[in-house]
Amino acid sequence: MMSTLLRHPSSRLCWTLLLSLVAGCASTPERPVVVKAPTPQISPKHLAGLSLQLIARMESEKKWYAALSWLDRYRQQYPASDTSNLLRARALAATGSTAEADKYFNKLLSGPLAADGYQGLGLLAAAQGQQDRAIRYFTRASRHNPTNPDILNDLGYAYLQNHQLEQARSALFRAGELAPDDARIWSNIALYYLLRNQTLQAQEVISSHQLDWDTQQMIHAEAARMMGLNHPQQGLHAPGQTDATTQSTQFPNQPLTQLFTANPAQSTNPSRTAP
Repeated sequence: MMSTLLRHPSSRLCWTLLLSLVAGCASTPERPVVVKAPTPQISPKHLAGLSLQLIARMESEKKWYAALSWLDRYRQQYPASDTSNLLRARALAATGSTAEADKYFNKLLSGPLAADGYQGLGLLAAAQGQQDRAIRYFTRASRHNPTNPDILNDLGYAYLQNHQLEQARSALFRAGELAPDDARIWSNIALYYLLRNQTLQAQEVISSHQLDWDTQQMIHAEAARMMGLNHPQQGLHAPGQTDATTQSTQFPNQPLTQLFTANPAQSTNPSRTAP
């Protein structure tokens, strides 16, 4: 039968085509042509932004001197901006160069970061015990950014320091409702109640926001200091705890701690709002 097929030309052609198809299926397919993608070009503006993000991260980790070094390098490569001036102002303030920090905060007052500039100047004033001046700066900062809970918290604490409790109440309760998970704000609200001799309300805030024992001790010590007492209220010490006034701990809202060296806010009850 095979010989019969081979004797007919049409049959031989079909057989040749069949063998070619089988051979083609058995052979290794050719590799696809790979087109090399072009290397992405990063613009200088994008590189500058990445540098500022790196510096901001250093500051969030309290690596202030490293941040200043990188800011010097940034200045060699890119023009100064409001963001770089703000980062430099914060680093200078945190490392004690207050005069230089003041200069850089002032550079921000006519731009989009004016609120940050006024807030920084307020914190510098508060650190020097100039509460009236600090309040003026924080008030201006709040006008530029009225929904910023950090600014309102700074303003409220400055009012507490200046014994202006009703003004403090307005600023702190607004901050508390804007940032219900920020333990620093609720520490100040508890402090406000203690300064009003409303101990039960203060304890309710402390309990509902699960403020730890050390924070509670610092709140009571701060209240005692502001009221001119030698010791915090009695009955507030856990077994084995010493008097809070003898400890070297710092109240969470001392000047420059919030903007420059604050720890992340503790997690609290998000459903809690200002009373």
